[in-house]
Amino acid sequence: MKHKLILFIFLIASITACTSNDSDGTLAIDSTQINKADTIAPPAVDTTPVAVKSTKLSYTTEDKTNLLLFEKFSLGISYEELKEKIPSVKPLHAEDFNEQLGAKGLQESIQDITFLSYKGKLEFNFKNDVLIRYSIVFNESNEKKGTNLYNQLLDYYSNELGTYQPVNIEEDNYYTQINMWYLNPDYLLAVYNLNTGNLTIAAQSNKPGQP
Repeated sequence: MKHKLILFIFLIASITACTSNDSDGTLAIDSTQINKADTIAPPAVDTTPVAVKSTKLSYTTEDKTNLLLFEKFSLGISYEELKEKIPSVKPLHAEDFNEQLGAKGLQESIQDITFLSYKGKLEFNFKNDVLIRYSIVFNESNEKKGTNLYNQLLDYYSNELGTYQPVNIEEDNYYTQINMWYLNPDYLLAVYNLNTGNLTIAAQSNKPGQP
């Protein structure tokens, strides 16, 4: 009986020791700090508008005189009166060298000029010895340069005369831009033909679109 008691005590002690060494079933939490993924900030975008430098018309003193011929004389003068204003004006001949037009009193004077660094033509048109129109025509075959130059001319005259008025043109003539200023009583026109590359500055007594 004594031996059984000792054996029983030994068994109890063994079970207690095992129980104290076993895990209680709770999972151990790894307290190692988890590194977060790098969040690199995107580069800052500069939203400041880019300033576009507008180019102005570049002209000489002679160019300025031709640009503002309507200030030098008025339409409605005779050929002799024009010659007093511009002594270098060329002699008159029948318009387009057409004698039938000449017989109707239509005459013109044309001379070569250098205008805005281009070779151009200065033309004066008369009807019964009355100046009814003058024009300066020159050519820029590069469309991008021509468009830029035309816009510079519009800006130049807008500064001199105020806002221009677009001129309505025929529906089949999409490649011609015409804008005008009222000079009271005459009209100043700026014309750009994209097909030919011709740019024209003209002053005339009749309103564009009217005979």
